Amino acid sequence: MVSQQRPVSDFTPTPYILDTSVLTDVARGDADVIGLLQDFDRAGQTLVVPALAAAGALLDGRGTPDAQALLAGLAAFEHAVVAPLDGIAQSAKLVDTMAVTGLDIHDAHAAAIADVSVCPILTLRGGKWQRPSRALDNPLRIIEIADPDE
Repeated sequence: MVSQQRPVSDFTPTPYILDTSVLTDVARGDADVIGLLQDFDRAGQTLVVPALAAAGALLDGRGTPDAQALLAGLAAFEHAVVAPLDGIAQSAKLVDTMAVTGLDIHDAHAAAIADVSVCPILTLRGGKWQRPSRALDNPLRIIEIADPDE
């Protein structure tokens, strides 16, 4: 008789929405950020990659030889999900988010996803999210990745 192993818990961690600062560091090949995201993936942490935030990271990293390949590698993680901008309703939500928060289109995509899904944004620059978060009816939850050198 074979016993089936059951997980101790059915707990699924709340997904993290990656902002442009995190994706830009991935596109630049920052080993510390990539390693942290790999650790999250191994732990079963869903990482949401807003497509327009990825476009912003690629724009910022133009000329970086492996930027696209590095972001494609992130998107291939077992627990990574690329969130496209899909349809008129999502476009309208994006425009509303931009108008209310003052964010550019790249980070506004992350904010719009976080606002609708009530999932936290993972960022390297928590300060840039304070004012935009307060501008929304329901403030965003922000998780800042601390610099280990500070």
